[in-house]
Amino acid sequence: MPQSFANVDVLREGDAQGNRMIVRFTTNQGSIIHAIGVPQDWPSRTGPTWAYMFESDGLTLLDPGAHGSYEELSNGIVNAGFAVKDIDRIVISHGHSDHDGSIARAVGESDAGLWAHGVYASLLPYNPWEVQNRSATELHAEMARIADSGADRRSSSTYQARNKTYLESRKSLKVDHALTDAEQFGGTRVIYAPGHSPDELCLAFDGVVFTGDHVLPEITPHPTMKATYRDHVKEGIPEEYRDASGSFGLERYMRSLKTILDLGPEYSILPAHRLYNRNKFNLTGVERAEEVIRHHARRMAQILQRISNKPTGLESITRGIFERGKLIGGNLYMALSEMVAHVELLFDLGDLELNEDRQLVRTGHENYRQFIDELTA
Repeated sequence: MPQSFANVDVLREGDAQGNRMIVRFTTNQGSIIHAIGVPQDWPSRTGPTWAYMFESDGLTLLDPGAHGSYEELSNGIVNAGFAVKDIDRIVISHGHSDHDGSIARAVGESDAGLWAHGVYASLLPYNPWEVQNRSATELHAEMARIADSGADRRSSSTYQARNKTYLESRKSLKVDHALTDAEQFGGTRVIYAPGHSPDELCLAFDGVVFTGDHVLPEITPHPTMKATYRDHVKEGIPEEYRDASGSFGLERYMRSLKTILDLGPEYSILPAHRLYNRNKFNLTGVERAEEVIRHHARRMAQILQRISNKPTGLESITRGIFERGKLIGGNLYMALSEMVAHVELLFDLGDLELNEDRQLVRTGHENYRQFIDELTA
């Protein structure tokens, strides 16, 4: 058991993934944290979204879960020994539908304040797919061309229908308190940790860090690509975050991982997914952040190895690294965007270039190694 916890008690059993499970964590200092495994409202290999409740200048609920899962959340709250009306604030780790999908009902039925990062507050009225200039670079344009040629329209239409109700539900919401990096409430400290999402935050509390999707056991969160905001969106974003390079891209994600790693070995993580899987807990410390950094180092090494001395296209590299089953339907876009995130960092580090035919060419350098060494020193 990680050293942050004196006791871990299962109050209600769930399935092998932890769906509907309720767990009570007691920290070494005696703080109580309740975790509820809120099922997704669609088949998901990531398992439930873990919602956390803890006292910190009032009862805080972190991440209420997916749209369509509110009844599961409220049932878990009651079975943990609370009433929904007991909640003073609801904090959102980031604006993805499996985390804030049920926020409208949760806020409406609890009368709790909605707290989130200032970037989340600014992006709340928009469809996340519409806030960026998506073909801003030649590499992005090439990715879009490949993805469009292999798109599964049936899969896309199913996602869009489900996503529409989620987006409509949150348009009328207002963030009551916009959180900032290093802000404190009660014994909780806010850590701005973008890279998986531009609005991602973690919460450090009593030897524990709630990591949302920023650091997960067993799996690695999907990094964002570099981005620029559309003009009408940019106008509403707090000035210090208008330069999207500070919120998007693999380099930003990896530097955010170092922020968590630097908290020190006395901190344990409580993640949004895979806290429990295959009938066992995945309790770990912040060293997991270093493991994720090294995963991305291996991915960059794979890309350079595949290119070798021959100019190579983005599609060829993607299909060479990912197995065929991970390139079907909407998964193709996800695989391509992950490749682009790594290629962009290799561009910035001087290890790759894009030639006039949109082929990737090695420069002969492997500066990524020094970058990884700096992050893990």
